[in-house]
Amino acid sequence: MATYHRRNGWALLVLGLAYILRLYHLDFQSIWWDEGHSIYVATHPVAQIPPLPAMDVHPPAYFTLLHLWLSLAGNSEFALRYLSVLFSLLTVALLWRFAASIHLSHTFPSAPLLATLLAALSPMYVAYAQEVRSYAMMTFLAAASTFILWWLLFPGPNRDTRQKRGILLGLYIIVTALCLYTHYFTLFLLIFHNLVWLAWLLGEKVSLKHSRAIFITHAGLWLASQAGILLLFAPQLQLALRQITSYTNPNLIPPTLSYFITQSWQAYTTGLTISPTPARWGMVAIAGGLLVSWGIHFWQNPVKLITPFAFLLAWLLIPLAAYFIALQRQPSFEPRYLMLVTPALFLLLAVGLGRGTRGRWQGLRLIYYVLLAIPLLVFIIGLRSYYINESYFKDDSAGVADWLVAETTANDVVYIDVPHPFHYYQNRIPAPTRYLFVDIHTAADTLTREAAGRDRLFWVTWHGSDTDPRGVIPFLAEKAGQQLGQLDFRGYRVEWFDLPDTGVVFSLPAVLTPINATFGDVLRLDGVAYGETTTVADPTWATLYFTLLHNTEVDYKVSVRVRGEEGRVVAQVDKDLLNDRHFRTSAWPIADPFLNQVINVYTLPLVADTPPGLYQLEVVVYNSQPPYPAEGVTGHKSPDGVAAMIGRITVIP
Repeated sequence: MATYHRRNGWALLVLGLAYILRLYHLDFQSIWWDEGHSIYVATHPVAQIPPLPAMDVHPPAYFTLLHLWLSLAGNSEFALRYLSVLFSLLTVALLWRFAASIHLSHTFPSAPLLATLLAALSPMYVAYAQEVRSYAMMTFLAAASTFILWWLLFPGPNRDTRQKRGILLGLYIIVTALCLYTHYFTLFLLIFHNLVWLAWLLGEKVSLKHSRAIFITHAGLWLASQAGILLLFAPQLQLALRQITSYTNPNLIPPTLSYFITQSWQAYTTGLTISPTPARWGMVAIAGGLLVSWGIHFWQNPVKLITPFAFLLAWLLIPLAAYFIALQRQPSFEPRYLMLVTPALFLLLAVGLGRGTRGRWQGLRLIYYVLLAIPLLVFIIGLRSYYINESYFKDDSAGVADWLVAETTANDVVYIDVPHPFHYYQNRIPAPTRYLFVDIHTAADTLTREAAGRDRLFWVTWHGSDTDPRGVIPFLAEKAGQQLGQLDFRGYRVEWFDLPDTGVVFSLPAVLTPINATFGDVLRLDGVAYGETTTVADPTWATLYFTLLHNTEVDYKVSVRVRGEEGRVVAQVDKDLLNDRHFRTSAWPIADPFLNQVINVYTLPLVADTPPGLYQLEVVVYNSQPPYPAEGVTGHKSPDGVAAMIGRITVIP
């Protein structure tokens, strides 16, 4: 009885610690893009959530639950994130039970205690317990599904689950299907689960020998589990297949194996909100402690531990391996997408370090104490960095919103290049505030229509956005008005422009001067327009029209320069050459005339001491990867032979 109460006391103590760590600064950081997306989706009626275009590759379970949670708890940052806190706490509690089941210890529960401590202190678990995202929910459901599978297939000598197999099988089907409805990457977990089922069936076949009927019954359990999951997921299946197969981003490249391993290991151990040097030391220390502890255990008793070790190691590695293979076809790498393997890591650490030493190995006890301290210390350091290291804080969307509240008036207009999370904050901003999807062919008309009669135009850009990589909006705003200033926030830049009192018209040049300059045999510059006269204080501008001549594997960049007769460059802008889908040249479809012929725009501020006079405007096209070889140029060459000279600019006092 005393042991029982002591176990419960330690469990409650660790849960209390986990709860405090997750509540600390819960609403301190801003709602960021991903959280804003969750809130936006969850504000729709439940029936409309699954087919929403904004769902792209997301199943509906978390968003549906968040919709219900909003109606109960409200929409403050604290309330919205509290749902993830609850799922994270459930994971901490479940790992105690899972570790106890694997450990099979009736003495002081060192392995369960260590498992829950690691989960409580995990920088990654705390971070995603404080986000309005599905990862805490997915991790709990994945751990619960796998725990039920373990209980079903490997009950241990002291547990008879034959009478409960129907209940356990039903729970396994329901929880696994819920996990699939929460995140499609549950498919990688199912690969591991099915391999476990296969290994179990083969083991049963060997041990049962002539009991064919029993083997068929056991095989029926596996078939029933997979059929049940498929049946429950059937309403989502067609939509899921369409979402998964249609998602693509040609600008993403697959990670290398070394980057995939190191980035995943850091995320799951030290967390990603820590400086590189302590992160590397922590990663190596945890890996070393894991290897040493399990090495000692297998030296002591290799047979008894083989099943839990193989189970946990397979849970950790098989989904990761499947994910890496999938990334070679559809690159979209984020370690958080596979948080469902992290319970396996914590259980490996807990069971490996929590078994202690016996017999002639008692002399190694001091080594075990050191090994026990390593992951706890590393997690505490990573967690401290998560709380205080501002360079890894979420984007300061709340700071931008507060600044706009103070600086804008009802007669200004605010455009933002991302839809989230400013819909969460925009009701506080006095100026009309909206997301602007930038189409280079319609942006000028949109601004002319909506900014007419406004005093100022504010343009908010997110560091992770590719909405306007060609810089069309600042180009149009500076051409029509005058830039008053720019201000950087964490993750954002705000630029604002004074607009003329009357008759403001935003426009790209209606007519481009034909020009015939080719760069190698790959790209041709067909047309150009530029500001022929400017002052030292004002930037000049250029609009260039390019055509791709044949397929290329190179992503080219364009350098536009203003050069004096003495050779001095007084203005220069280098940008990726992008088409209307924002693809780099290696992804341009040569057969599509709408995507292999593009307009790019450039604003060129002159250096402060530029003297008045006549300057030439030139263009260089070069490989965007080292060693940056310039392409051969035909047409009107510049004196250095690698640039096309496309016009002359007069700078007046």
